[in-house]
Amino acid sequence: MDEKKLTIKDSSVAFLSAFLISQLAIVFVTIIAIIICNIAGLGSESYQTFFNTSYGYLILASVMYLVIASVFFFINRKSDNKIISKPSWKKFFFYVFIAIISFLALYPIITCIDTLLIDLGISLNTLPYELNASGYLVSLLSVVILPAVVEELLFRGLIFKGLKPYGKVFSVTISALIFSLYHMSIDQLIYPFLVGLLLGVIMYKENNILYCIAIHFTNNFLSLTLSYLNINLSYNHWTYILIAIILLIAFVSIVLYFTLKSRKEESKEKISSEGKAYFSICLTILVIIFILSSIQT
Repeated sequence: MDEKKLTIKDSSVAFLSAFLISQLAIVFVTIIAIIICNIAGLGSESYQTFFNTSYGYLILASVMYLVIASVFFFINRKSDNKIISKPSWKKFFFYVFIAIISFLALYPIITCIDTLLIDLGISLNTLPYELNASGYLVSLLSVVILPAVVEELLFRGLIFKGLKPYGKVFSVTISALIFSLYHMSIDQLIYPFLVGLLLGVIMYKENNILYCIAIHFTNNFLSLTLSYLNINLSYNHWTYILIAIILLIAFVSIVLYFTLKSRKEESKEKISSEGKAYFSICLTILVIIFILSSIQT
């Protein structure tokens, strides 16, 4: 079997396929649930009640991430795309430490933004169920583990690697932008973009998806745990905003550090006309869906 390098066309097709097919799969599961509820005499609205529980949310998340993982392996099957190697445990724990520092650096600025959005009357994207002990344990799988593994396979293992031949800045920035828009929420626009920049730089430097999964897992775990413990530092005091800005500068410094420490950039390839067309279509559809999703919320 002839192997080939991933291209921007592969990245575009991979993302559109993963995103659209996963959404269709969720719609299909929802229709099946409605039919079952009607047959069982539970009423057509009972399905919504179930999917607003931690176990229902886990089912939808599992379906979505199963589709995304399938797209990854399908697109990646004929490519020379090596993304996993034996990790250095010293590096592994170092990157976990970086993830913790990055989370602490970004948390204040994000809570300030959330406060501003709430003041503007924009509802935040939160879990649809109560985060009690049972919900927390189930959410470890649906909100922490599955996204950390599957989203990294798609965004850093496939999309970023398809963009990589066209330059470091382009591949890191665009993959982070797509990762950010993918979350389909105004309040989850800036944070995923900033973290996506860090993940892209580390993937460029190490070419090992395991480090990115570790960082993504750590960020999700800390976010879920703070929500479970009901720790919320969201307020408008100017000193808090000043601290948030200082920590944001610290985070940017971390990203710049890894950028400068990355190996010398390889020669850039020229994007073909076909690649530009696929990428333009992908980004246009993504932006339109993001806008429509934001209007609905």
